Amino acid sequence: MANLNVENLNRIVSTGDTEALLGGGGATAGEFRVRKEMEAQGLKPFEAEAVGGAEKAGGASFADILTRSVDSVNQMQFQADQAVHELVAGRSKNIHETMLTIERADASLKLMMSVRNKILDAYREIMRMQV
Repeated sequence: MANLNVENLNRIVSTGDTEALLGGGGATAGEFRVRKEMEAQGLKPFEAEAVGGAEKAGGASFADILTRSVDSVNQMQFQADQAVHELVAGRSKNIHETMLTIERADASLKLMMSVRNKILDAYREIMRMQV
């Protein structure tokens, strides 16, 4: 979203419209493919959990949503690390599962970093505003 300003950020936060935060649904084909694969395997992308959690909790705060999202990404990173350790130690022979776990963790980290960058851009724009 090229014109991210206070009004747009306010709307995004109040509606939970993470697609608008990521650029109006302009996700790359790779991100779209990873999201579909995660949904097919019964996993929810972390932003879907955050939006669903906010609706269930009656309006969780933006900080709670971000905390849950970071925890979810951290858990995926830990699972990928464990899968690599299992493969290297010889306790697991399934390299395909290991690679899928690593790719899920990588995709979730990239998505989290893009959200972080958008939030920082919005913060910088707010700080440049004259009052």
